[in-house]
Amino acid sequence: MPQVTKLSLLLLFVATLFIYRVDFLLRQEARETVANYADTTAVVRGTVVDDPERRDTATRVVLDVAAVNGKEGSGKLLVGLPKGFDVAYGDTLEVRGLVEEPDNFLTETGREFDYKNYLHVRGVSAVVQRAVVREHAAAGWSLRGMLFDIKHRFELSLERAMPEPEVSLMEGILLGERGGLSRELLQLFVVVGLIHIVVLSGSNIAIVSEGMFRLLGAFLPRRATLVAGFVAIVLFALMVGGGAATLRAVVMGSIAILARYLRRPEAALRALGIAGAAILLYNPLYLFDQGFVLSMLATFGLIVLGQPIENKITLLPAWSHFNLRSIVATTLAVEIFILPALLYYSGVLSFVSLPANALLLPLLPLVMFLGFFAGVAGLVHPALALVPALLADLLLKFLLWVVHTIGALPHAATVVAPFPWYVAALVYVPLTWLALQIYLRQPASSRS
Repeated sequence: MPQVTKLSLLLLFVATLFIYRVDFLLRQEARETVANYADTTAVVRGTVVDDPERRDTATRVVLDVAAVNGKEGSGKLLVGLPKGFDVAYGDTLEVRGLVEEPDNFLTETGREFDYKNYLHVRGVSAVVQRAVVREHAAAGWSLRGMLFDIKHRFELSLERAMPEPEVSLMEGILLGERGGLSRELLQLFVVVGLIHIVVLSGSNIAIVSEGMFRLLGAFLPRRATLVAGFVAIVLFALMVGGGAATLRAVVMGSIAILARYLRRPEAALRALGIAGAAILLYNPLYLFDQGFVLSMLATFGLIVLGQPIENKITLLPAWSHFNLRSIVATTLAVEIFILPALLYYSGVLSFVSLPANALLLPLLPLVMFLGFFAGVAGLVHPALALVPALLADLLLKFLLWVVHTIGALPHAATVVAPFPWYVAALVYVPLTWLALQIYLRQPASSRS
């Protein structure tokens, strides 16, 4: 059978599965009852199905609804609880409050954030902003609950050893937790193009893993370095709870590493296509999820443009333990391919992103190692965490100083006027074609 016919049949099969999955999810959503109580005060009973999000003003949990007003219920509900409320994954809660449909809102750059769809992708169909807890039953043992407990103990160990805001930044870098970072600081990270270091994404994992692999490569053979690196990535995913966003980031980051270190970009492209199709078949709504879209684009850009760019910027040093050429190439490859989508989502165009990334990304593997070691050592005894925590704190102080200094430069970034989604989509047609042409012009030995 000709190759084109096989590909056509495969695409038809995948499209059929996709349509069936969309229909199934729509039918399932129609059966969810909690959203039917919107704009009414209701008593809801359910189970906490994710790690509680603790903020300065409140604690937020997602409930898998079992009953509403004493009747059998279904769906997921985002619930706001009092600040500091002691709740954990797997706990059963009965809460009372006003059930509302989530509303979209405008960001500081004039973009409308599709909050309703953001929650919809995660299965949440309604919210209760301020709930009163009527009953609370602690959960029994579970593997995921144990993993979350390990993460919380690790966070507490770090918080005992490091001051603010450095410890919150460390938790953001290591665990993707941004609750302790101020809104102003997060916006500054956006301006300098470094927000990805505190967001759990495939490109972040790939960039940091590259530095870790180079560090391990100084002591271990190539194969052992790859095995140790992938084991570390899996352990990291488990430590942060193994949620959907974490697993997606680990998959995307691992595919990018497959392309770079096994020198199999074609296999990595196929793996990326299969992973993307599998994720969309599992939940077609991820097509509208910013994290998924940016991870797919960043990984694709890293695979097809990373090596070609590195081959061109030969003036930059590429020492064995500090490959600035690879860091700049990786950053450029990712940023080139996510730029149209990033402008559509955030509207912020950073002019200082490249120097900021080139200066600070080499520090990330060491920062992560020191932070991880300090957190683990502190679990044994707080005194053991003092030295690594002090070194990590000094590096983070330098990182924050650089971010504040670069972010304060005149015209460090500008805001682009909002534009329709199809404009960004049209930009990707020639951009993808050009990237593939550059990739295919590489010697066959570098593509297989």
